[in-house]
Amino acid sequence: MKRLICIVIPMLLPLIGLAQDAKKEGPKKETINSYRVFAKDGEDDALKAALAAHAQKYHTGNWKWHISQVLSGPDEGAYMIVEGPNSWTDLDGRGDLGADHQKDYDTKILPHVAKSTPEMYATLVPEASTVAGGAYSSTKTLLRHFYLKPGRGSHFQDQLKMLAKVWEKRGQNVVVWNSYFSGEPQYILAIRLKNGWKDLDEDIPTIRKVMDDLYGAGSYDRMLEGVEANLDRIVDEMIEAKPELSSK
Repeated sequence: MKRLICIVIPMLLPLIGLAQDAKKEGPKKETINSYRVFAKDGEDDALKAALAAHAQKYHTGNWKWHISQVLSGPDEGAYMIVEGPNSWTDLDGRGDLGADHQKDYDTKILPHVAKSTPEMYATLVPEASTVAGGAYSSTKTLLRHFYLKPGRGSHFQDQLKMLAKVWEKRGQNVVVWNSYFSGEPQYILAIRLKNGWKDLDEDIPTIRKVMDDLYGAGSYDRMLEGVEANLDRIVDEMIEAKPELSSK
């Protein structure tokens, strides 16, 4: 019996170590918070300078600012500010980053802002993504906002999970986010272009062809029927990262 115990305990030690490592990892960093600001007429340069100075002085670590400019769609011209991804535990302790931070924002940035959008929180859908949420290597991105019909979120997420294999087959870097108690429910599809807009000139297989190859003939048409049942509308945008305005 003693010999058996001596054999079993060493076998269990790696498993115990793995369990302890899992506990050390803590909550997953899969949530972003984001909003957009629009410059007053004639004050775009002043707003950019204020954003850059503020980001580099006050937004470090978990609270780094990733700033992009919206190039098309209803919010064309806006600057999109993103923090994260972080865990909800991180966000619980964020606060307002101190009185000096808030005063700087109120006195240096807000005077040049015509309007801001409400803050949005969104969580990563890893099963529907082909790259990590924090992989900000691309400077140009296509955004597609899928606004849901009531009660259809889980149905549409199943479709997105199927599409992940299609994006992988097409060699695309795609991240999918799900808005979290932040206004109208939506999924946000971010296609991060590896080489910029020139990627759009590449001749790659169509989604219809890849879907039908993976899931059988007619799969693409069946997906479209599901999209019609699940979605209220779709809004597309092109955005470009602005590292000169973002945290260093």
